[in-house]
Amino acid sequence: MPEWILRWMAIGLLALITFIFIVLGAAVLSGLTNDLFHAFLELTWPDRRVAAMASFEPDSREQISFSILNYGITAMGTAWVASFAYLVVMRNQQKQTEQQLSMARLQLTTDLDEQILDVLESEGVVDFGVDGKPLRVRLISVLDRNTQWRAGTDRDWKYREGERTVAFVDTSGVVGKNAEVSVSALQRYLGWIRRIMRAIETGVLHDRDVLLFWRWVVIGCYKGRYPFMRDIFFKDDLDDFVALVDRIVVTGAKESSGRDFVGYLQTLGEPELIALLSDEAKAIITPEAVAAA
Repeated sequence: MPEWILRWMAIGLLALITFIFIVLGAAVLSGLTNDLFHAFLELTWPDRRVAAMASFEPDSREQISFSILNYGITAMGTAWVASFAYLVVMRNQQKQTEQQLSMARLQLTTDLDEQILDVLESEGVVDFGVDGKPLRVRLISVLDRNTQWRAGTDRDWKYREGERTVAFVDTSGVVGKNAEVSVSALQRYLGWIRRIMRAIETGVLHDRDVLLFWRWVVIGCYKGRYPFMRDIFFKDDLDDFVALVDRIVVTGAKESSGRDFVGYLQTLGEPELIALLSDEAKAIITPEAVAAA
């Protein structure tokens, strides 16, 4: 049974028993204890039932009713204590859970920052000098505005030091035309994206937490990078990437943040990527087009 149902059941039982005890206490203070007992006596064992049982002793009716009342009050008191204890314990557990989630959220955001920096600082690009000798270049160097990635790839794999690479440059002021990018580096980047989405789905990260990472997400949204990765890993493998972009746009609008992210999408964003976003996100990025439609 869901925890919230148990909580409301305990609160309802606690309120009902408290009300009954208040009524009993008011009867005692008002000197109406005897009237209350006789009313209970008539309810549990009316005179007509005693008259129908000639062999029944006269005092038995009062004794049985008193026992029922005594046991009932005891049971209600026990139920009241149990309900109150349950609510207190549950409240403490809820506080501990919230504290643990806060610590997990802090640790995860730190880990995510370190993970993406490791990915971007890795020498995941192979360039070639004038003599044709391969040179290792940091991945982040080709994620700027001066490097246009190919709109697609023929998946003509190469293997450099046991690592699978593929040509990716359309134009660049940083590396040569024949430079190759490590497929493993791109996989680690998408793995970082998936880790964020799984953390959101499990409640470890809040929606607003995604705004912390928009700078590292937006680099995959322009200069041909989304269609290039889509052709390498197929469209379904980038569903989490699309979902994260959508969430950043929508959450940023709700939190009055993320304007720079939307600005990048408006001026440089890949049309293929924007077309996959939700209607709400599209309305934020291209309000004129949505209004015209």
